[in-house]
Amino acid sequence: MIYDLIVIGDDLSAHVSAAVAAHYGLSTALIAESGLGDTFINGDFVFNIDPTPITGMGTNQTLLALLAELDIEPIERDSFLLNPAYQVILPTHRVEFFSDKESLVKEMTREFPELEIEINKFYDSTMKYSAVFSQWLCKHPFVQIHSIRDFGNYLKIVPTLIGHKLKTKKFKRILLNNPSFKKVWEAQHALLSFGAYNKYSFYSSFLYSAPLRGIFYFEQGKQIIFNSLIKKIESTDGIYISQCEISAIDKGRLITVDVTSKDGVTNKITAKKMIVSSKWNGISILTGTNKKINIADWFRPVKIAFYPFTIHLGVSKKCFPERTAQHIAVVTDVNKDIYDNNNLIILQLNIPQQNDGASADKIPMTATVFLPVNDEMWTRENLKAQSESIIDRLEFFLPFLKENIELFDIDKSINISNVCRQIVNPKYLVRNSFFSGFAAKNNKTRFKNIYLSGASLVTDAGFEGEIISGVNAASKVLVIEKQPLNQN
Repeated sequence: MIYDLIVIGDDLSAHVSAAVAAHYGLSTALIAESGLGDTFINGDFVFNIDPTPITGMGTNQTLLALLAELDIEPIERDSFLLNPAYQVILPTHRVEFFSDKESLVKEMTREFPELEIEINKFYDSTMKYSAVFSQWLCKHPFVQIHSIRDFGNYLKIVPTLIGHKLKTKKFKRILLNNPSFKKVWEAQHALLSFGAYNKYSFYSSFLYSAPLRGIFYFEQGKQIIFNSLIKKIESTDGIYISQCEISAIDKGRLITVDVTSKDGVTNKITAKKMIVSSKWNGISILTGTNKKINIADWFRPVKIAFYPFTIHLGVSKKCFPERTAQHIAVVTDVNKDIYDNNNLIILQLNIPQQNDGASADKIPMTATVFLPVNDEMWTRENLKAQSESIIDRLEFFLPFLKENIELFDIDKSINISNVCRQIVNPKYLVRNSFFSGFAAKNNKTRFKNIYLSGASLVTDAGFEGEIISGVNAASKVLVIEKQPLNQN
């Protein structure tokens, strides 16, 4: 059988691309080599692999709109709006980010009373700029300017961009005079964004408004989204292939992929078009010795600055404060760079909503740090030392942590962290476009029938950027195949 489309990738973006293409009538094969999804089970504890908070589930927002478009049964009844959405904890401050502006500003003012006026102004501006960026995303899902019409629309928002730049300049001066206040914003950006340092861009307002737009929690984590998309693919007679290895790709008018199963049997899958996740470990099979995907990469390359390293802990609930958020960004030293030597630790608690399975008194907790792309940093010996450092640093904030750890398998955590590079996003360095200021990248490659998906293409939109890039890749193929696609 010759498929219309092969999609390669374990990440959410690849699953979105395959589900969208399948929904609009393309025979689709999704190859997810690890098939890991977003869940890691160890004993009685179920861990969510990706610590990024889920956004886009509000009315008319990205994820909920996509599920409706694909006729996927709504899953919001199995979720709830987090309030507080997340917490940022510093040595001398603890800030809870509530889902309504009044409560959020009140909380921030409680911690930083001398900055009440500036905090109010910031969130007034953030809501305004976030709305502008959301409208741009809706009308221009590829983000970058691709036509005269796009350019005309861009000119309309230039005054807003200039206004943001002027206000940001004033706000940055305030941050420079208050290291703790500055680290609150840096911690949020690190929690929500896939970009490493672009925390003052116009588009960062979209991320800082995340608590007000809504952050949601699923008891099954993002796995429930993965499962829904896979079910959609298979319901259209598409196929989902996992627990395998891709050994070769023959690129031509038709694309043939050699897929070897765990038992050593190799099958060939052929299709007219292909979409590849930018996080796929085997992308060198596609590019060969030339690592550049398209000509734009020569001018504005995407570089990986830090990979996530996560340890998985089963802990007793009693070591946490009574009011604990599902997502917590811990900064251990406000005078150091956010990514310096485990200074930032992202905690995700998978708090059970029911008493079946793991006891409600036992909580699966992941602790994630971002380590430089350096082979020495990623030796097993160093990762074991890093894990000890993480726990030692957390002891200051959770004094009873060590004595309440009921499960910790460092070897499994190291293995999962290595495998999940194809799923969890690293921190990218993406240079903004000189002309438009957008950090978004083109999903075309130098091959006429091969396209890219992945969060590295739309880092400014955080979690929703991964969904958008998946839809964009599918839309490229669908336009070529002359299939309809609702971009709104």
